[in-house]
Formats: sequence, C-alpha cells, structure tokens
Amino acid sequence: MMTHRLTTFLLAAGITLLLTGTAAAQSDCLLFDLQGREPVFQAGERVTYTLSYTWGVWINVGEVEFLTSLVKAPPKPFYHVEVNGKTYSFFDNFFKVRDYFSTKIDAQTLQPFYMQRTIDEGGYRRNSMGYYNRQSEVIYSSTQRLDKPQPAKRDTLPLTPCTFDVVSIFYYYRCCDFSQMKTNTTYTVQLAMDNEVHNIRYKLYGAEVINVRGVGKFRTLKFSASLIAGTVFTGEEQVFFWVTDDANRVPVYIEAPVVVGSIRARIKTWKNLKHQLLMENSKI
Repeated sequence: MMTHRLTTFLLAAGITLLLTGTAAAQSDCLLFDLQGREPVFQAGERVTYTLSYTWGVWINVGEVEFLTSLVKAPPKPFYHVEVNGKTYSFFDNFFKVRDYFSTKIDAQTLQPFYMQRTIDEGGYRRNSMGYYNRQSEVIYSSTQRLDKPQPAKRDTLPLTPCTFDVVSIFYYYRCCDFSQMKTNTTYTVQLAMDNEVHNIRYKLYGAEVINVRGVGKFRTLKFSASLIAGTVFTGEEQVFFWVTDDANRVPVYIEAPVVVGSIRARIKTWKNLKHQLLMENSKI
C-alpha cells in the first residue's frame, strides 16, 4: 500500500516545477533581476505539508516540513532552507522514510551555491551534494550510497543562470513577478540533481479558487507539470499544483498520479510567513 519515495515527489515533482508542456507554445528561460528586491519569504518561515496516497482510498502517510533561516556570514549573507520529510509511525512498519534536503541561497540573487540531499527510504540510504561555482559556470557534484558503503561518484556539471536545485528553484520563483508569465506558455529552466542536469519546463494556467481539506479556501494560481521518469513516475503523468495568489506565493495543494495510485500534498500548518495568508472570506 505504501509507494516509493513519497517526499521525493513533493520536492522534485510538485514544488520544483518539473514539467514538459509539449502542447503549449514554448519560451526560453524566464529569469528575473532580483537584486535589491525584497524576498516574499523571511527567516523563521516554517510550512508543513501532509502527504496522502491512494490506491482506491486516500490515506495520510507522512508529512514534509520546510524551514527557512537567514545566515549573516562572510563573504555575504545567505538563506538556508532545510526540508525534512518522514512517514508517520504506523507506515514506518511498511516503508520508513526519513529524507533531508538542505540548500543555501544567495540573499541578493536568490540563486543557490550549495545543496545537500540525504535520503533514507526503506533502508536505502544515499547522500548527494553540489557546489555551484558561478565564475567557472560549473557544479561540482557527488553522490554516495550509504547503506552499502561505496566510493562517492563525482562529476562536473554545466551551470547557467537558469540552473537550480529542487528547493532553491521553488524559492526563486516565489519571488518573481508572475504577471510577466503568459498563460498556457511553456518556460524552460534546468534542474541539477544527483549528478545530472534536467531540462525543465513549466506552464501557468491562471487563477483558481481551491478548497484545501481541513484548512479552507484559497485564491491561487494553477500550474501543470509532467514528471521525470523513474521508480515512481513513468515520465508521462501530469501533475497539478496551486500557489497562493497573494504576496506569499506559497504552494497549498499538489496532486499527481504515480505508477500505481496517486499522491496528494496539502498545506497543513504555517508559521512566520512574511505576509498575511489570504483565504476566501477570511484572513489568517
């Protein structure tokens, strides 16, 4: 009943805009000059999502938490985003997941310069790291399996202004001016993950009001995506996700099919958002 790599879905599928919109008009990488622009998030922001899986019946199987801090260290300040994903204790008996992702983002440009991903999924344990050298336009990456100790696999990947990791891309685009995006037009970025760089495309559908079970109704902007093929996804599924149409630009709901069944992620709790989270007929 448990599916493989639930938290990887939330990071690499929904929030990180993994898409290939083949039917829409296609555009090049859409970047924004964020120098001197205030981010929509702040230090201390903490957002938690509930993960649900269905194979006929929806079941809450785990959760993912995003925590943001600001580090004022030389040579310049940066945001440190930490993501922890886990299955609930009951499902640990079937397939225990404890995943951790860390990214460090330049506080001025909001582009990443370091990432680390450590996964423990059903006893399979692996650690990945990446160092971004903007001057040399390369990423020094390494991946090492930990449950069966092996030498780290190292590589040098191409780096462009459009290259992000699976968390920093989310924080970067939260701060962008969505009004500059055309609906039903596909935009392209690159995602660096596990010694590879993937070409990623994302598409904006437009505004929509969505009801998040147990929380309430939100005014949102709806996006669509297709997922990288692997153990969970065939590479042909379509994922939909909804981001608040307010100053926070925080995802509140994600839904996608997997090889067997479907997965949903919905916002559960939030703390220290920089702006009020706007809801239909109310403010929190």
